[in-house]
Formats: sequence, structure tokens, C-alpha cells
Amino acid sequence: MKLHLKISVLFLFGIISGNCLSQQQDMTVIVQEASLNKLFKAIGEIKGTSQYSFMFMEGTYEWSLLNPQIKLHPNHADFISDVKVTVGKYNYTMHVTGNVEVCYEPTTNLLYIEITEASFPLNIMFFGKLRHLWDVNLARYFVTPFTFEGPLTVGTTIVFDMPDNSQKIIYTHPLNCGVKIVEKQIIVSAEMEFVSRPIVPVLQKLNNH
Repeated sequence: MKLHLKISVLFLFGIISGNCLSQQQDMTVIVQEASLNKLFKAIGEIKGTSQYSFMFMEGTYEWSLLNPQIKLHPNHADFISDVKVTVGKYNYTMHVTGNVEVCYEPTTNLLYIEITEASFPLNIMFFGKLRHLWDVNLARYFVTPFTFEGPLTVGTTIVFDMPDNSQKIIYTHPLNCGVKIVEKQIIVSAEMEFVSRPIVPVLQKLNNH
């Protein structure tokens, strides 16, 4: 059983990059850790069932996540959750801490938040003794990462009425970009260019991890 997740959110302003920070921050968007974790609450129950075999024994085991969350820390993000595992009449609960990759792909204008590793040990009771079979990586059940759409194609027109009754039209678009993970926040910044001629925003190649 695989869990397919795809969540898209539109940021109206701000350009996102994997490892560059703009020299000037004309506009800033802050993504709160609490906002990301509302996604898990909206998804609801996350569970799975798989088969196992050990010597002459065969059966199935079930697992379910209890309070899954993404935690943001300076320069990295973690996935944490308790996992309840049931194997026949034997059940146990483990705390899991895993890795989350946050990266931006300029060609698709998407920010990806992906759980890359989060494992728990699969144990069974065999003739009254605890046996460890293997580790189950929860990341393989999160096939599709969370995706957030960036505003590389967003432009704005500002019209000014001048004292001589003429109008001045100013066009603005994102020029440089940056993203930084701090405690409990993702800070997205952008330098904006203001010109008096039309600008057609294009996706530019950005250095990113």
C-alpha cells in the first residue's frame, strides 16, 4: 500500500532557490512550521499494511502514524512521528525521526518538501522472544513530495497619475531570489525590479541543491 500525496500552494510573491540568498530583500514571505503541519492534520489518518515472513511464519503487519510533523531548524528540516505497529497479537509504539529535503526546481517553478528517510524497526514475537526482522522506511510510502508553486512568472503593473495629467506605468517582477530555513520558519525573499517598460518574466537557471 502506497500513500500518494501532492499538495500545491501558490505563493503570490517571492522567489525560491535552493541555496542562494538575495542581497536585497524587497519582499519577504515567511512559511511557518505550524502551517506545514496543518497539511498532515488535513490529510487525516496515515497507515499501511504489508507482509512479512520469518522462517516458517508468514503474516501481515500494520502501522499507523501518530501526530506526524515536520520540524524546521536552522538550515535543515526533520520529520518526526510516533508509529504504532501491530504484528498479530503483538503491538508496540516507536518514535521515529527522519530526514526532510527542501529544494527548489526553477524549471518547474516548484518548491519540493520531501521525506527522504524515516525508518522504524519491524519486530515480531517468536516463541516468546523478540525478533528484529528489518527496518521499514516510511519514505517509500510518501511517493509524491509536498509541492509549493513559486511566483517566477508573476508580474505587477502599477499606474501613477502624474501632476500634468499624464500617467506613468511601472512594471515590476522578481529579479533575484533566496530561501533560508531558520527555527520554525522558511523565509523566502526576493529582490524586485521596477522599470517603466513591459517585462516578460522568464524562468532563470538558479543554483540549488
